[in-house]
Amino acid sequence: MSYPRLDIDCYKIYHNTQFLIHELALRNITVTPVTKVCLGHPIIAQIFIDAGASMLADSRVENIQRMILSGITVQKMLIRTPMLSQVGSVVKYCGISLNTEVQVIQRLSRVAKQANIKHGVIIMVELGDLREGIMPHHAIDFISKIIKLPNITIKGIGSNLACRYGVAPDDKKMTLLSNLANEIEDTFGINLDIIS
Repeated sequence: MSYPRLDIDCYKIYHNTQFLIHELALRNITVTPVTKVCLGHPIIAQIFIDAGASMLADSRVENIQRMILSGITVQKMLIRTPMLSQVGSVVKYCGISLNTEVQVIQRLSRVAKQANIKHGVIIMVELGDLREGIMPHHAIDFISKIIKLPNITIKGIGSNLACRYGVAPDDKKMTLLSNLANEIEDTFGINLDIIS
């Protein structure tokens, strides 16, 4: 009897990950592999780490929890806005999360303070793909509402492109994102570690 089967070549994953990390490092770009396609499988996660990854990302807290329970210790990033019902798990298992709502970040702050944990946030900015994010002209006001929240660190800004409507990350959009990062840093006197 035949059945659906997926053969995974771990060497190819290792080779491709190592190649991308090395080549992009030459341009001062870091790579965070995303484990959602393999449901946070610890073997795949470890291959990414062995190939040079220092952080892993996933869209589901359950997948991140699976990696942690399997002994994967590198930093984890949740690559979606946390649901209010999952804020406790997000703070417990994820060092960083992508965010678009002040209310969610306020809740992350309360839970992180209770747990005596710092939680990093990346503010998502809408640049045309219409998937998620605040409008660029609202970014300064948005950050002014969260900059002083306890136990929250603004790690950076990001944008989702080439996803829902296939809007390409062209020079114009990347320049807009870079200029916005500069404006945020100048306005608030902070350094953004991640522009993605």
